Amino acid sequence: MVLVFAVSSIYSVSAQSVVENIEKSISNEKARALDNILTPTITATLTGLSLTGGTFLVNLTRGNNDVSTAHIHVARKSFIKAFFMFLVCTIVLFAFDFFEIIDEKNIVIYTFIDVAVSYALFAFGALFLVKAAKHLFETYGKT
Repeated sequence: MVLVFAVSSIYSVSAQSVVENIEKSISNEKARALDNILTPTITATLTGLSLTGGTFLVNLTRGNNDVSTAHIHVARKSFIKAFFMFLVCTIVLFAFDFFEIIDEKNIVIYTFIDVAVSYALFAFGALFLVKAAKHLFETYGKT
């Protein structure tokens, strides 16, 4: 009876170790796949485009009526806010990639925090771009 119990406990420990290794590899694969959807290339490009849009609107207020000027100012502020959100998003992506390289044991935790923070910043940046586009359409889109 003791021999059967000892052998079964050894197999149980061995099987548990195999299951933990399989779960760990699956978690790491899913975490890396989820982390690679939003890349610094995307956010850096949108950062540059937002800054370009905000800079372009600096000189357009001359010679317009007060309503158009107000829309242009709001659009410029929205572009600058979008620039800031995308810039912070890019920095967060780089920082968490660095943390993931340093501490591979907690890669799943870092990845989920990275995804939550970076996607939130990306969403706010996109909302600011939509707001800027709305104000530009109200100024120049109506003919």
